[in-house]
Amino acid sequence: MPEQGLLYRGSVKDIYGVDGQDPYTFVFSDRYSIFDWGEMPDSLPQKGEALAVMGDLFFRFLADKKNWQHWKPQSFLESSPLLQNIRIHGIRHHSFGLVDEKNQILALGEKSNRLSVRSLPRIAPKSSVSEGKITWDYSAYQTPLAPMLVPLEVVFRFGAPKGSSYLKRANVEPNTWLEKPVVEFFSKLEPTDRFLSAKEAKKIAGLSELEFQDLQDFTLLVASRLKDLFAELGLELWDGKFEFAFSPGEKDRRSFMLVDSIGPDELRLLAGKVHFSKEILRVYYRDSSWAKAVEEAKKLAEARGIKDWKKISREELRETPKKLDAQAFKKVCDLYPALAEAIAKKLFDVSYFPEAPSLTLAIDALKDLR
Repeated sequence: MPEQGLLYRGSVKDIYGVDGQDPYTFVFSDRYSIFDWGEMPDSLPQKGEALAVMGDLFFRFLADKKNWQHWKPQSFLESSPLLQNIRIHGIRHHSFGLVDEKNQILALGEKSNRLSVRSLPRIAPKSSVSEGKITWDYSAYQTPLAPMLVPLEVVFRFGAPKGSSYLKRANVEPNTWLEKPVVEFFSKLEPTDRFLSAKEAKKIAGLSELEFQDLQDFTLLVASRLKDLFAELGLELWDGKFEFAFSPGEKDRRSFMLVDSIGPDELRLLAGKVHFSKEILRVYYRDSSWAKAVEEAKKLAEARGIKDWKKISREELRETPKKLDAQAFKKVCDLYPALAEAIAKKLFDVSYFPEAPSLTLAIDALKDLR
């Protein structure tokens, strides 16, 4: 196998590989990012390992048809043809499993911060400025291609907790459960996650009517399965995001595989009123002068038709994020390994982080940070 090189450095994970060849390797770091800022000034020990472990465990769980055959979803999903297929085959995903530094597959129970995945093409949209506004060209996606990354972040919502962006778009009170879960769409390949109408999401991703319905059903089925799983751990899943890739289907109808990862950085979990996901970090910073500057900088960048809103925050508004205080740092660090350990024991009766506090203790420690 050719030696892997760095293909992409993200705010949280790096991707190594040989361009266009299987496998790629996701290397999960201890970095974290909120409000689209990118790397924050702290790193959280064991976070990378915990995220990789959780991603691997969830992919394993969701791919096993046995975990779907006797599960009962909400009534509106029971008749989905996609559910019948999943009960026979499980779900498709892009993961080969955890690997060591030599890219050797690890056995269940052996931990690493490295996840081996399929290489999937992605076409970055080209941008241009027209009348002071940035526009994006997704014409490459109008030709049905598979395999190919779907250029969308697909967001599901079972409820609208305080701090949810959904509250700005819907006439609901904070901390309200929705009568029926909602699926929303955001841009994936732009500098800022841009909210998209269903019509625009369908258009830029080149989705047919049937593919668009399948994507929504896939999202709600996986989200609902996870919601029931987390409920068994005493956690409420309120919302989250998934990423997908097109894969070959039947005739002119492509199917989908689940990609990226699944964990507390992609899901909003609560235990009562306590946030037990990356949202706790947003809560910590939300009232800071830096967070307010980020919001203002994004508005100014949009009005000026420029991409680099972070430069506006740093140079014009003179705001950058400060480090977590020592007490908050310790509490947030425990979240990731504690959740990974609880999931590992629940799903496969294995242990990865035996030194981590129990889920109950980790939740209790975060109560004063909400």
